[in-house]
Amino acid sequence: MESTYFKRFRMEVDLVSERRWRAARLPEGYEFVAWNEALLDVHARTKFAAFRQEIDAVVFPCLGRLEGCRRLMREIRRKAGFLPQATWLVARRPPVPGTTAMRVGPLEWCGTIQGVIDRAGLGSIQNIGILPMARGRGLGSCLIAESLAGFRAAGARRATLEVTAENTAAIRLYQRLGFRRIKTIYKSVEQARRERHRERPSVDRLPLGVPASQLASTEANANAAAGEHRGIIATMVSAVVSGMVVAAEPAGVADSQRLPEDSAIPAGADPILSPRGR
Repeated sequence: MESTYFKRFRMEVDLVSERRWRAARLPEGYEFVAWNEALLDVHARTKFAAFRQEIDAVVFPCLGRLEGCRRLMREIRRKAGFLPQATWLVARRPPVPGTTAMRVGPLEWCGTIQGVIDRAGLGSIQNIGILPMARGRGLGSCLIAESLAGFRAAGARRATLEVTAENTAAIRLYQRLGFRRIKTIYKSVEQARRERHRERPSVDRLPLGVPASQLASTEANANAAAGEHRGIIATMVSAVVSGMVVAAEPAGVADSQRLPEDSAIPAGADPILSPRGR
């Protein structure tokens, strides 16, 4: 089986002395949504919407399938070092036409990030994904800053992430936030996987707390009760957690963050440089 090699960089930031990442602020109309168990499937669907047409879905095939993203999120959640305060969604709440009082309309999920911390206190960003429609607004910087703040609050002094080498825009973003490159890694992917069919359901607009079994009717049932910022979100999530539906997990979940430390390019083979950052 023919293999393709993708060059990736591991980057690291000093959470104690570096201050650049702390300046990121969400634009008006957007809000952070803190981790809640009921939101695991929302993270998975947002991740899929962000990555399904990117090179990352080739490097890590689980990102190119909705069920693969669900399995990946469950795997991340089960990690011993999973850190809720470094795991966030960012959403936009569009105004409700024809009203003067505040109402809670359907949230437009725009981005997701997850964090894990190891026993030595090193933070690791597992995935950072922004939906295509929401890019160019600084949401990636804000999600990373919020995640890094969570790592620092948990006592981490450093945090890492990985990015595909050709994604120069992402690399520049990470450098602006204070990350520096510390290692180069090569990821091997079987060529046949690049041509597999990918699921492409509509997941761009998902109201809060909707079970996976009800995806077909989400547009018709988008409105919920009113409330304030994160407080109402936590209340609503708690109210629906018992109704969430999570598909059974097959064996062999891919861990997109674990790469062989001794991976190498075979003699005579050229690595393929590919866009994208995680």
